[in-house]
Amino acid sequence: MFFLAYRRYQEAIGNRQKAKGSFILPTPHTLHPTPYTLHPTPHTPHPTPHTPTSA
Repeated sequence: MFFLAYRRYQEAIGNRQKAKGSFILPTPHTLHPTPYTLHPTPHTPHPTPHTPTSA
């Protein structure tokens, strides 16, 4: 589910950036894939065990 939303989100962003300018693509596209790809998957199972640990 996360990947589907991420793919659609990126596609929408990509289309918008392409319309704005190619120089904008590398900046946001480089920062998004890294945190977005690593976060959604591990962040889903983490919140549960992390909540009692932190509290």
